[in-house]
Amino acid sequence: MVDYSVIESDFECSCGDVIKDLAQVYKSDYHGGGPGRLEAFLDLIKHAFEKAEAAFINTHSLVQDPEALRRIRQIAKMHAKKCVEEYAKVPLV
Repeated sequence: MVDYSVIESDFECSCGDVIKDLAQVYKSDYHGGGPGRLEAFLDLIKHAFEKAEAAFINTHSLVQDPEALRRIRQIAKMHAKKCVEEYAKVPLV
């Protein structure tokens, strides 16, 4: 039997790394760039989590485990949504 809590915990750590990386990228490349740059960054968030999801699934050989896939995708979607919501609130200075 697969212990999905371990898989979820490991992926949560991966998402934490994505969030830290995105914060650095925002500060260095997107902060204060106006609405167009913010829109590009929001799109980058989506792609960053999709990439992390795919890498995690591949690295842990989860392609054949529908329950693991569902859980990983759910976590990625939750974090991406939270990031988009947070950065969308940033004032455009």
